[in-house]
Amino acid sequence: MYDDDVRIRPAKPEEAEDLSDIAWRSKSYWDYPVDVMNTFRDMLSIEQDFIENNPSYLIEHEDTDEKVGFYALEKKGDKWWLEHLWVLPDEIGTGLGGKLFLHACEMAETMGADELYIVSDPNAEEFYRHMGAEKIGEEQTEGMPERLLPVMRMKL
Repeated sequence: MYDDDVRIRPAKPEEAEDLSDIAWRSKSYWDYPVDVMNTFRDMLSIEQDFIENNPSYLIEHEDTDEKVGFYALEKKGDKWWLEHLWVLPDEIGTGLGGKLFLHACEMAETMGADELYIVSDPNAEEFYRHMGAEKIGEEQTEGMPERLLPVMRMKL
């Protein structure tokens, strides 16, 4: 469990490529076949304008400045959504994901949200349940109608 040796800070637009790399490496942790990973490519590509227009935060080791995870929030209509939350595979299970998620909840709350919505990877559903979110539905994966994603809600 990490305490003071990591910091969470706002992501900069010029770090978009780094964030895309973290998302790609994190998604590959679940051993998806190559053709499925290629389907995810657009979803995992973070653009500079996305960072400019949506609250995006990364977590890094203070001693090395190594970027090891990030999240992004997006407001759609009157709801706040956790659009991304990724940590590098070597960091999964260390507590960084939970630290990022709690930070995301705090940030959403400071922006006036009472709830935070999540479309989760099926492999991450248990993580979000553990953090206190509840499943409220399912959504089909774009381009993969047979793959259902849990839709979750975290009351803030």
